[in-house]
This record gives sequence, C-alpha cells and structure tokens, in this order.
Amino acid sequence: MVLFLNNLLLALLTLSLFTGCSSKTSYTPEDGKMLDSKIPFIFTDTKIERVEHKRVKLSDGSILNSAGDSISISLETEKLLKNPIVYSQQDNLIAYVSEENVVAILDIDLNQTIFKEKFNKVSTIDRRLPKPLFDRGSILYFTLDGKIAIYSKKMKKIVRVVSVGDNEDYSNVIDYRLSKDSLILVTHRKLMMITDDYDDQLELNLRGSIFDKDKFFLITKDGEIREYDYNLVLKKSIKFPFAYFIAFGKVEEKIYLIESQGYVIELESDLESYKVLSSELDDENCFFTIDKFICDEKFFRLPLSL
Repeated sequence: MVLFLNNLLLALLTLSLFTGCSSKTSYTPEDGKMLDSKIPFIFTDTKIERVEHKRVKLSDGSILNSAGDSISISLETEKLLKNPIVYSQQDNLIAYVSEENVVAILDIDLNQTIFKEKFNKVSTIDRRLPKPLFDRGSILYFTLDGKIAIYSKKMKKIVRVVSVGDNEDYSNVIDYRLSKDSLILVTHRKLMMITDDYDDQLELNLRGSIFDKDKFFLITKDGEIREYDYNLVLKKSIKFPFAYFIAFGKVEEKIYLIESQGYVIELESDLESYKVLSSELDDENCFFTIDKFICDEKFFRLPLSL
C-alpha cells in the first residue's frame, strides 16, 4: 500500500510538472507581428501617483487631464471637503462624494452643506470613479457602491437611484457616456445603457472602454477588444490571448494598448490588423492622453511612426 501511494504521488507530481510547463498564462505576440523598432521614450523625473477618471496625478503635484492639459485644484476646497474622492463645481455649488460614500452639496456662498445622503460603505474602489455631473437641473452622482443617484435641484432631493454594481469588489462606475438619447455606464463587470424607454446591459469582465462617434470599444480582462454600435450590437472583435491591458486609447484611426508585460499594440480601428512593439515597461502605471502615453518616469508620443 505504501509503495502504491508513493508511486501515485510521484505520478501526480510528474503530471503537474508537465502540465505547468505546457500551460500558457501570459501574452505572447504572434509570429510576424513584432516589429524590430522600440518605443521612443522621453524620460522625466515624475511618477504617477494616481490614475483617475480622465485625469492623472503626478508626483510633482501636477494634474493632467485626458487632453494632456494641466488642471488646477483648490487645496482650500479639498481641505474644506475633507479629502473627497471626487467633486465638481458649478457656480456656488460643489457636489462631491466622500470616502464614506456620502454624496453631498456644499454651498460656498452660505459656507454650509445643503444636502447630504449616505450610501453603503465599500472596502475597495477603482479610483477611476467619475466626478459628479451637473446636467441642467440635475446632478448625477456616481457612488462608490455602484449606484447612480440623480439629484433634482428643484425638488432638492435624490429622485432616482439606479444600481449598476452588485456590492462586490470594485463595483463602482469607471467610465460613462451621456448623450441626448441615453446614458451608458461601465463597471468592472458590466455595461449598462439607460434610456427613457428601456434599460439594457452587457455582462463582461472589463478593463475599460473607448467611446467614439458612432461606435465604442470594450476592452476585457482576458485580452479582447469588442466593437459595438450604440444599440449594443456587437460588430467585430479581436482577441489577444492572455493579454492584460493596463492602458489604452484611440488616436485618429488607431487604437493603442499597453500590455502588462510591456508590449505596445497598435491596432487599426477596424480591428483588421495590428503591430506589436516591445518596450521597457513592466506592469507600470500608465495614462492615456490624446497625444501621448504617460508612464512612470517616462512618456512616448502618439501616434507612433512605425
């Protein structure tokens, strides 16, 4: 019996070793897709402190938006709000979401909070949470627990709450698109479209999205780029097996994606062809603007000249 068990354990160990060696768990570019040239980095002394929704905070204290422009923040306002997660200002009103998942409005003329409502606490968030959106007579809040709260200025209360997340880790909205016909919301686990007549959704494990005029792209956590129209009809897709994209964006008619091992992919926006370059990146923080990718202590300009 002892001999049988020893032989069984040895067989299982041998099988696991062979299985481990043969399994593929990281992205490898296809033959013929890699270019000899490398990414032309420009080096700096700044690092990324935090990537947020359409803006990035750098170690030198500067903040850049997705257009690549420097933006300023009021330290006095942030101190007054006690380090909000996100906030927006319109005239004398500041709408914000606190670390305790409280949505509120501060009237700076009156120097007092004129509205406050608490939502469920969460243990994890994605810092790409969008800031509150002033839209005519309403304020649209994105909460930390994956809800959309619509506040009516006229009624001075929240008039509608839509649940997008499901109280799991990182359930908050990370991107959105508001048009005259619909509101599209993106979380780690789904895309939801809200219209006057109906709601619809797609359930996917998502890294993020790229919104374009007549179409949009969803980037999944398993390396797929999916093109949809605004009726949520899947038009095309392309998959890079085992790829995990840490940053992405569209410049002209090309989609650029940075893979966690440092590969940079230039993909035609029709998803028909692509090229791959190697780089010195290694799972670093990166942020996309319309003319460059900013990474820790370096950046490179877009579009690339390949």
